[in-house]
Amino acid sequence: MNPHRTVFGATLAAVVLALAPSAVAAGHGPSMTPSTPSPLPTQAYATINADERINVGAGAQSATVDWMFWDGGAQVPVPENDSLVIDARDLAGIASVEVDDPRCKEDLRVVTCVNRDASQSRSVEFTLRADPGAAPGVSGTIGYTLSADHATGATAKAKVVVGTPNLVVGRVPDVTNAGIGSRINVPLRLRNTGDLATDRRIMLRWESVGGLVFDREFSNCAYGEGDDPGEPGSQASVTCVFPISSDSVPAGGTVELSSPLAATVGKRVLTAVTDYSVRLLKPREQPGGGSHQGTGPALTLVRASGPGGGFENGAEGRFTVAADNSADLAADATTEPGRGAGEWTLAINAVNHGPASAYGIDDKAVAVVDVALPKGVVVTGTAHMEEEDSPYGPCLLRVSSTTTAPFEAGHRHYVCTVPFGITAGKSRLFELRVKSAEGYDGAKGTATVRPGPAGIPLHDPDTSNDRVTFAFGTPATPTAAASPGGNPAATGAGRTLIATAAGAALLGAVVLVVRRRGRTH
Repeated sequence: MNPHRTVFGATLAAVVLALAPSAVAAGHGPSMTPSTPSPLPTQAYATINADERINVGAGAQSATVDWMFWDGGAQVPVPENDSLVIDARDLAGIASVEVDDPRCKEDLRVVTCVNRDASQSRSVEFTLRADPGAAPGVSGTIGYTLSADHATGATAKAKVVVGTPNLVVGRVPDVTNAGIGSRINVPLRLRNTGDLATDRRIMLRWESVGGLVFDREFSNCAYGEGDDPGEPGSQASVTCVFPISSDSVPAGGTVELSSPLAATVGKRVLTAVTDYSVRLLKPREQPGGGSHQGTGPALTLVRASGPGGGFENGAEGRFTVAADNSADLAADATTEPGRGAGEWTLAINAVNHGPASAYGIDDKAVAVVDVALPKGVVVTGTAHMEEEDSPYGPCLLRVSSTTTAPFEAGHRHYVCTVPFGITAGKSRLFELRVKSAEGYDGAKGTATVRPGPAGIPLHDPDTSNDRVTFAFGTPATPTAAASPGGNPAATGAGRTLIATAAGAALLGAVVLVVRRRGRTH
């Protein structure tokens, strides 16, 4: 919402008129004694938005206060001459306030900022620094007062505390060779590297992709999952909130979970990746998270014992669970004649025969298909579209064994990527439009499935089907009839299909079915 404008809404009278016909039709007509509508405001209402609690240290701590007006649909005059007063007199000996804004002037710890034009920003940024000698934990109050022509006034305040808690997360060890159906424990430690005990609620969050299924055993934790919890493409999450008092972490202190999280390794897991983080919540902030609340006892933070496994440099970490599982990826290819002489459609499928599903990490492809056309044939286009629901995967120009470039027609070597992964038993379709020259002699091209930049080991049990060869025969005539699906109809010898993979011939009918499916087939 634009903070410079008055917010307009529907009036109560308009809402009543809009609802009246339907209410009467439903048998709930107006009462015999009509109620008196609430009077509309004669001036805009003002509201202030600012943090209620600010921790400051010796270094600069930025803060922002902004404001807005609304009129409930009354169409009152636009407020003018906004004046915001920042009163920091209670922070004497605690913290200083600096405002670098031409609209603002300071007088004995009182800063006044004035908007002379209604188009000016209704927001002021300022900086706080703890005063030298101010002890951690000492606090004061900063006040905000807003006034404007044609508007009500508004006030707000924030508690300013000297000292800054700073939580970092411990390193969670990776798990290797996890058995399908086995249960793993996920411990976690926190360390406060700041100079003040945590003075707000602590939120811990785990977000996992790859097929882990977390137990719902703690009452102060919310659990989220996708439509199919056992499928690796479904994201699972755990969000736990700890109160201020008993679960506070002292400055320099280290705590750990009173009990580790427990998770089951799903049957489709190949490599599950879990990101975890810690954050201090603002007053009254709603943490969000999963839709399922735990039913057991509350998870708590207790003093850590033993050396532990070290700590990350910040508030985030990641661990992986590699299952004792494999994904058999294979390449399929079919060629179909196009409408013009020498024009062809090359359909490539990256197929996952399972048993595990394979998913990428951080938008890095779990697998790629290296497509090399024979001499005398070049690519003229690709069916890939940027829409999220496109059935075709993207193909890039291959520059070298380690380098690609954006798609460009007119070349023979491309790399098609599988960024979202492939579920076991399904496939990913790529389609290239190609054209052969008069000198093409029927040589074969190749499509080879390889592990992608995500670096996830596939443990492929059958490498013989990773590569498929294809060739292009005599093209159809430009007048070939089109099939209902938009492809030229097969007419005897006018349709040539040459593709082999592990000695198995691919049928053109299979390709027509595949093309009508979604991203993974």
